[in-house]
Amino acid sequence: MTNNPLKSNAVILHCELLDRLILMCQDGELTYTQKLETAVQLSIRSTNDLYQLIAEHGFSNSEEEILFFKSIKPLFVAEREYYQRLYHAQLFGDETAVFWKHELIRMEKLLDEYSEFSFYYHHNATENDAAWFSQGQAPLPTTLCMLPSETDPRHTSARDGWISGLLAVERYRDWLAAKYKQVESRS
Repeated sequence: MTNNPLKSNAVILHCELLDRLILMCQDGELTYTQKLETAVQLSIRSTNDLYQLIAEHGFSNSEEEILFFKSIKPLFVAEREYYQRLYHAQLFGDETAVFWKHELIRMEKLLDEYSEFSFYYHHNATENDAAWFSQGQAPLPTTLCMLPSETDPRHTSARDGWISGLLAVERYRDWLAAKYKQVESRS
């Protein structure tokens, strides 16, 4: 699958999303909260563009379908999930080390709860892929995601939301660690 058009087009869409996020971050006229709101909206639009790509071209085989739900779609949804977490922290957090430490511990516990799934994903295991990453399956509930599960069977598999949540929580945990260190050094 070295010359996979779905993967190539998805990579282009994801790069365009990242480019738009970078440009938006450089906009000195937006507040931090406005930047987070814009990042969420850009992520939603890019995910919808990805769904349009699937609607137009479909999947050529089961391997491509698994690739989409295990590797491609989660990158897009993880962006939205990550920026949604930052936005939530911006709205409800405070600038005390206690708050950031508590939030960091909460994310670490959440990641510990899903350590087996994390191991499966990060070690490129494949034995459950057909069951977990095939189109049309109802999403299995997870506390990794802040966002509600998608309901359109064309856009869902049993565990693609788990990967999106995992990627977002890992990234958010790393951001929290840096934020906690920054706030603690000022106290």
